[in-house]
Formats: sequence, C-alpha cells, structure tokens
Amino acid sequence: ERISQLGDQPDFDPGSLVARSHTEYVTAEERDLQKMLRENLVAERIVITTYQEIIRWIGDGDPTTRRLMESILEEEEEHADDLNDLLAG
Repeated sequence: ERISQLGDQPDFDPGSLVARSHTEYVTAEERDLQKMLRENLVAERIVITTYQEIIRWIGDGDPTTRRLMESILEEEEEHADDLNDLLAG
C-alpha cells in the first residue's frame, strides 16, 4: 500500500522477488528441523540488518515510511526471538 501511495507499483513476481532478496531460499527437501530453524534464524538476522539500514537511509525524510519500517523491524525481531527460543528449547 505504501509503495502505491508513493506513486509506484509493487512487484510480487516470484522470480524478481528471489532475485532482489537479501537471503537465499532453499527448497524444502528432507532436512532436519534444527537445521531449517538455524537457516531461518540467519535469514531473519539478515532481514533485521536490512531494515535497520533502510531506517537509517530514510532518516527523517519520510516519517510515515520510517514508522512503517520500524514496525516491520519490530515484527522481524520478534520472529528472530521466537526462532532463537525454539532452538534453545
């Protein structure tokens, strides 16, 4: 929605999403759960770093987008905490 508000169109094409991604996507083969959780935790940490960089880049130039990114960052941090708890337990 925010992309449209800023005058552009979101791109949800799976091929271009994978190409633009900051993390790798591995197909779900027969793998152990702990390994999958560790890989997901690594991906979450990469995403967290990416959102932190976006927030720094936005600065005070676009408060609406910054608040949106901060909200998403908070959710990603919760996801990482959840994965960490699963791995510890």
